[in-house]
Amino acid sequence: MSGPLTIAVLADSTDLLPLLGQFLGAERYILQYFTSQSEFLIHIETVKHELDCLVFYSQQQLLPVINYLYDRGLILPVVIVHRLIPHNLPSHETTTTNNLSVSSSYIYQPSEVILAVTELSDIGVAIDKAIAKFLNLTPIMPASEDSQPTKLEIAIDLPEPNFLLQQQSRLAQKLNERLGYLAVYYKRNPRQFFRHLDRQQKQELLDRLKSEYRKIVIDYFADSSQLNIKIDEFVSSIFFRDLAVSEIVKIHMELMEEFSNQLKLEGRSEEVLLDYRLTLIDIIAHLCEMYRRSVPREV
Repeated sequence: MSGPLTIAVLADSTDLLPLLGQFLGAERYILQYFTSQSEFLIHIETVKHELDCLVFYSQQQLLPVINYLYDRGLILPVVIVHRLIPHNLPSHETTTTNNLSVSSSYIYQPSEVILAVTELSDIGVAIDKAIAKFLNLTPIMPASEDSQPTKLEIAIDLPEPNFLLQQQSRLAQKLNERLGYLAVYYKRNPRQFFRHLDRQQKQELLDRLKSEYRKIVIDYFADSSQLNIKIDEFVSSIFFRDLAVSEIVKIHMELMEEFSNQLKLEGRSEEVLLDYRLTLIDIIAHLCEMYRRSVPREV
């Protein structure tokens, strides 16, 4: 494991520091704590390419700091404590306030994570989520004369998009080096999750998974060197699609029913199918291990 994540905090007082120290262990995080807006911004300008996430806990300084960062195209992962959201911010159509584009869905940038002060114990999870969402941000680039702009689900209009792209590349590389297998979590695209697919896409995915599972079942008790590869590929597909375990069980049961009908037609015993419960257990065990090793959690 390489260096820990570097977190810059802007707060109204030092009251938050002991709590952050309690919830963010030194093994995983380096905290840089500020109560002065000017000192915070000087620090950001100095080490902007080394920061991994910002945490805002400052009622009066929030918008001025965001304006400053946004005007300079400095977009970073951020967690904003819920209590600090100004009540006078627009809550409808996108407007512009002090050169800051304010939307009903975000204050600083679309990947920000809002955390209630009463849930501060989840700050580590919030930071992980902010980083994961940040890696999916897409800058709106000027369209060329012979190209049409592409509709983006998550996009932000930046004065200088290069900083965002550099930060994403640096952070993705750092996570891969620092977290190893854990970096797989950040590669999941929520837009590709099973629950977000339309009916036809869901059925196509289930049909493909059922075909793959059939091959695994057929080879499970055979001496096949490719079995582990097939299981890993099958589990990876489930993981990246965020498929529920119940769907896997359903695939297994449907396949066992098909095999059962075939055995009946052949006048053979169905008891052999009981052994294939081991196949299902094996798949679920692999999936559990993948989640255990990859989903961010507090140390």
